[in-house]
Amino acid sequence: MPASDEAAFFNSLVARVAAEHDAPVFESHLTLYAGRLQTERAVKLLHSIECPQRYDLQVERVGSSDKFTKTLFVQFRVAPELQLLSKSISETVNSERSYELNPHLSLLYKELPPEKKAELVGTIRIPFQHITFDRLQVISGNDQTATRSDVESWRPFAVRDLKRASQNS
Repeated sequence: MPASDEAAFFNSLVARVAAEHDAPVFESHLTLYAGRLQTERAVKLLHSIECPQRYDLQVERVGSSDKFTKTLFVQFRVAPELQLLSKSISETVNSERSYELNPHLSLLYKELPPEKKAELVGTIRIPFQHITFDRLQVISGNDQTATRSDVESWRPFAVRDLKRASQNS
């Protein structure tokens, strides 16, 4: 989850864009893994997975796609340490399906015409070159994210704060 200043900016942006397009409002986040997992196991994993510090990701661009889960998003440069964390989570849960990390922060979940998405991409300005992520969070929800009701089914149930790099010693 983004650190407080960045989270405030992105949560406000998500709420504004969602209101303008009659779309669901959600907490800004970066998905490290998606799949089925029992609640107790997810909480245990959250607190036991090796995760040494906060993550500082470089913003690459604002973009859009045909995927519902990437209608409008902020794309980040791939960070090897984040790839390792995502892979470690997948391996720890013995996932039968692999999760390919594509580090982005969604801004809107809504089916829109390509020209409207292009217009939105042109209007969004991100005031940060880097975004700090300082918490891991587990959410429960539907098995897929393809509709507004899927997004609205999300419920956070466990959070872990990450250390600053200097706290590791």
